[in-house]
Amino acid sequence: MSSQCIVAVYSSRNDAEQAYRAVIGSGVPQDHVRLSVQQQASSSAGGAASSDEGSIWDWLFGSDVPEDDRRLYQDRMARGGTALSVFVDAPSMRNLDRVEELLEQYNPMEVQHDKNVGSSTSAENEVSRTGQAGYVTRDAEREQVIPLPEEELKVGKRASESVKRIRTYVVEEPVQRDVQLRDERTVIERRPATGAAPGQPVEREYEVREVHEEPVVQKDVRAGEELVVRKEATERTERVADTVKKTKVDIDKNEG
Repeated sequence: MSSQCIVAVYSSRNDAEQAYRAVIGSGVPQDHVRLSVQQQASSSAGGAASSDEGSIWDWLFGSDVPEDDRRLYQDRMARGGTALSVFVDAPSMRNLDRVEELLEQYNPMEVQHDKNVGSSTSAENEVSRTGQAGYVTRDAEREQVIPLPEEELKVGKRASESVKRIRTYVVEEPVQRDVQLRDERTVIERRPATGAAPGQPVEREYEVREVHEEPVVQKDVRAGEELVVRKEATERTERVADTVKKTKVDIDKNEG
């Protein structure tokens, strides 16, 4: 019985781990599913793994990988990608399709049938990659795979800032206050003497002081009002409308 190795490369480690759990949950034996480790992906160009199982390529795929594929995996994983390989016993296309559908659910950068394991015929070593139409020989059946890609609308969100500037400045405004002031005025009156004469007339000078009050202005600083600044967040729902492209197919039917 021949086996297929399906390889999926994910840009997100989290997506790869979810796909790993989904494949095992579907009944594929755990020793048939392998997930690259970040330390291994960042190893040297030769890809030597830290375990005794050989290089990272042997660890992931079970045998040597063609040079073109090796460069492809190195490029993807050097940029933070995570590779997931699944060995599938494939007496029919149904098992392969089921695993491939699971892998596709978690947004891989690419999925490919990297090789057939345990087969000596050259036809079984042909590679069918996502995004390319090719022929694969399985149990003497010849198929042509024609992909029908389509776009999917994904709406995210981004934050934009608006700046509110608050400036304080000083103005002068007229004010009025009433104040009670006291003035003294000297009043001189003549009246008959009420006692004996104090002596001989002499020249003398007397001083009489008058007190006058006048306003004095003093300014004190006191707490007037406070300006409280705070931010309030609200949420809104906005509908985004756009168009996506789908690939349609027309089949010409030759009559007769």
